[in-house]
Amino acid sequence: MTEQVELDPERLDAFERALFAGSSVRITAAALWRALAQVFPHRTSGPAERRLLLEALKAIEARGHARLPSERGMRWDRSMAPAVPTSVDLVRHEAARSPFPWRTFPWHPDLDWVPECRSLSAQQIEFLRRVHEGLVNGMFREPAPLKYRSLQLTGDEKSLASLATTALFGDGRLTFEMLACMPDAVPLAWEAVGEGGRMVIFENAGPFAVARRVLSELMPRPYDVVAYGGGRTIVAALGHIGTLERRIESIRYVGDLDHAGLDIAWHVRARARALRLPRVASATELHVQMLSAAETFNHPRGWRTTERFTEMDRARILDVLESGVRNQVEAVLLAGGRIPEEVLGPRELRAAWTAPRSS
Repeated sequence: MTEQVELDPERLDAFERALFAGSSVRITAAALWRALAQVFPHRTSGPAERRLLLEALKAIEARGHARLPSERGMRWDRSMAPAVPTSVDLVRHEAARSPFPWRTFPWHPDLDWVPECRSLSAQQIEFLRRVHEGLVNGMFREPAPLKYRSLQLTGDEKSLASLATTALFGDGRLTFEMLACMPDAVPLAWEAVGEGGRMVIFENAGPFAVARRVLSELMPRPYDVVAYGGGRTIVAALGHIGTLERRIESIRYVGDLDHAGLDIAWHVRARARALRLPRVASATELHVQMLSAAETFNHPRGWRTTERFTEMDRARILDVLESGVRNQVEAVLLAGGRIPEEVLGPRELRAAWTAPRSS
């Protein structure tokens, strides 16, 4: 499953400006990567960086300002997933004009802001015409999934998400609510073990299953809902929490103590803020038990890993940890180690949840 990349509209605008800074129509791979590094200096390398480049280019294409090569063509780097273009063609404003009289057209009242736009590409105008027809014909009376709505309005299941990063969306303009788009959330696996709204999310399936059983046996218990994040899937699945019939009052998260696991935790926290969910805090009592279990398994510095990352990147992901365990985890990472979440067995979970907990 491909992780959806969250694009900051301001950074996306800056990335587009960097591509248009020269006079060339065709932008080479070197220029694409150079512009990405300039605008996104703190990006994660590897597949995440390639996803970021691809989604940024798709968003600019949705604006009508670029054309990606044919997916079946030769202008793609397929050396690792996801494949990324080796070049893209820019669409200058002169080539993107439409003969449709969009400044004088009698738009639906919800689109009365359209004539005020500075410029619109042919693709944006066609999209707005379909939105106008939908408003007139009552297309948006009943909610529908985001990708279904995207197919209705653009002919492509992903284009609507990219268009949402443009100036067509925002206060006083288009919103997903106006288009009656249901949240595009991956289902979240969860189980109730109590009546309240305190949730704990596990990155991996094994600890989730053990926690569900242990929590059901405890009284009092520290959590009422236990969820399975499924690695990076949790970033997309967080939106499902808002659809639950019960009110979630607090969320704690625990995953592998390594670069990937902490990076997931960082994105989970950021995504929860964007969704206006309760703040996601670390399940520190479980981190304490993971560190202790590593010593029990004769791996006080964790299990060896080949992961390498920059000092700046390490500082960012360590920020998700509370101060009481941060230094210990950093020592494990600096020693080239990692601690998998699977060290949490029944004994460790009971020790964490029957001892006094830190707030």
